[in-house]
Amino acid sequence: MKRGNISIMFTMFVLCLWSVPAKATLVTTIYEFVQEQSTLYHSGGLFGGSGPYSIEGQFWLTVDYDAGVASFDQVDAILTDKQDNWYPYGRDLGRLFYLTELVSTSVSDSEIDFEGHFYDVPGDPLHWVVLVDLTFIDKNLVHLMGTRQRSEVVPEGSTFRIDAVAVAVPEPGTVCFLGLGGLFLKKRIFLSNKKPR
Repeated sequence: MKRGNISIMFTMFVLCLWSVPAKATLVTTIYEFVQEQSTLYHSGGLFGGSGPYSIEGQFWLTVDYDAGVASFDQVDAILTDKQDNWYPYGRDLGRLFYLTELVSTSVSDSEIDFEGHFYDVPGDPLHWVVLVDLTFIDKNLVHLMGTRQRSEVVPEGSTFRIDAVAVAVPEPGTVCFLGLGGLFLKKRIFLSNKKPR
């Protein structure tokens, strides 16, 4: 094996080790919505609701099991079959459900509950209540259910409901190790097929 190839493989190995996070109780996972199983429902309001709407995109979930807290660190998800000018939030699921502003109320290995209270006008007793429940189906799959509705029943009050499934996106370190393994396997096959002169 040439010295240059050894250097490249060693460098890739070091980079892979550096990119894989150490085992800790603070875990951040990127999830991708499964569009065929992720839907937003809208009912009530002045126009009697609309939808349902499909959801596509990703969200970053961070869980600190020692502290018993969790958060949506980043949300990049949209409603795919809705007009941009619909409602003040456009197609942005994160803004519609205030996801990055929610507070975790219960954290376990199987389920996380989030809650938030948000005001259109500061001090107004009538406000939005957002409840989100995230259930771990397995280590790579989560079920997300949530509602956003007024704190009191009013004629013009809308209710938004989300029912979605999301799958974990592989970590960069995992992809890196798979690629490195492929390089070693390719080299080994090449050498085994090489006939001696």
